[in-house]
Amino acid sequence: MIIDKLSSGKIFTLYAVVESGRCLVQEFIDSLEQAHKGQILTLFNYILENGPPRNEKKFKYLGDNIYELKTRTGVRILCFFGKQKSLVLTHGFYKVKRAQLQREKEKAKNFYKNYLSITNGE
Repeated sequence: MIIDKLSSGKIFTLYAVVESGRCLVQEFIDSLEQAHKGQILTLFNYILENGPPRNEKKFKYLGDNIYELKTRTGVRILCFFGKQKSLVLTHGFYKVKRAQLQREKEKAKNFYKNYLSITNGE
């Protein structure tokens, strides 16, 4: 696993997990319909310039250092805080039932553990 820089803004930087040469979050975003893609990119731009939203309808803590970026159209991207005002995006999916969300969260937790091991826990 490696971490790839997606974009930097005035306040925050967004990174993405790359696994086996694949950037899961970028592949997910590329697969979205234009309207859904526009909503998530607007959310990313807000984060870059202002930091994560304080509104739980847009940015929700799921526990275990994992957060969920959310749009009105059901797009979900899991992430965690990285070093120096950054978010590391793990992967995306459409809104799911609670049991499936737990599986997606576990996947993100594994990425977080790998991140800690490659950054020496910083």
